[in-house]
Amino acid sequence: MTLRTFFLAAGFSIATVGALAQTPLIEIQGQTDVSPFVDQEVTVQGKVTEYFGETWYIQDDYGAWNGLYCVGPDVLLDANPPWWNEPRHPEVGDVLELTGTIEEVDGNTQIANITAYTHVDFWNATPIGTELEISALQDESLEGTRVRLPEVTVVSVPDGQGYWSVADATGSTVLFGVDTDDPGMSEDPDGPTPGDVYKVYGALRQVPGGYQVDVGDIDTLALVSGIELIEPEAFRFQLYPNPASLQATIDGGSAPYTWHLLDSQGLLLREGRATEPTRIDLSAFPVGTYTVVTARANQNTKPESQQLLIIR
Repeated sequence: MTLRTFFLAAGFSIATVGALAQTPLIEIQGQTDVSPFVDQEVTVQGKVTEYFGETWYIQDDYGAWNGLYCVGPDVLLDANPPWWNEPRHPEVGDVLELTGTIEEVDGNTQIANITAYTHVDFWNATPIGTELEISALQDESLEGTRVRLPEVTVVSVPDGQGYWSVADATGSTVLFGVDTDDPGMSEDPDGPTPGDVYKVYGALRQVPGGYQVDVGDIDTLALVSGIELIEPEAFRFQLYPNPASLQATIDGGSAPYTWHLLDSQGLLLREGRATEPTRIDLSAFPVGTYTVVTARANQNTKPESQQLLIIR
């Protein structure tokens, strides 16, 4: 689908669209790890899919290579009564034309230092997002695009900066933000709690060591308290010694299982797949509390987590 087709399908007239973006996002991403436009000023146009105040994401088409992370603290859209009465930052459904500089930060392609912008339209429908298991998130082509995790279990609660982690049978990942479209958390009054099961919508961003999902919306599938639903049996494993110093062993039995080692902020440090006890080298990690998450591979079992204390 071309950029022109995308906007026309979204209900814009040719007169509304005006001059199309100078450079399609698929060319900005370059279908490579590093954008061919790094340190160059470009003009792009797209629809906002997720927003976080001074940062947001846009897409100009659906799927791979068609998204971009935007950093624009000075981008304020004029008041537009009666729809909004004060200047505001971009929000989901806005269509923007932006002129700024392409950067690579921690492997993530983004546009920053925005020198000019035009608000083309607002309140447009956004794509539902590419549905993925967690193991499939490690995909450069989906960086900056909207994704959907169909069923994940909360492993750690949001920290002071808004980072938390979830897992499914294929792995674990870090999320940032909590349901920004529903600040009252009416779907889940106490917020993410270990054991809660959600459907998560967000945008994929590359960070050191992998990728995280910047969350735009969550749908509650099951809670650890309140409505009782039949949930998959938890996968049990042994972790020893604990506390540990230089190494620890994960024993998940002889059937294939996945394991993941997270730091205190929920960031993934190491992961693997095994059919026998697995020794983890801890010598490079500082003392502190970590989390080990396991799940039975390719089976409907709820991920299980244990705290691991590293001492010296």
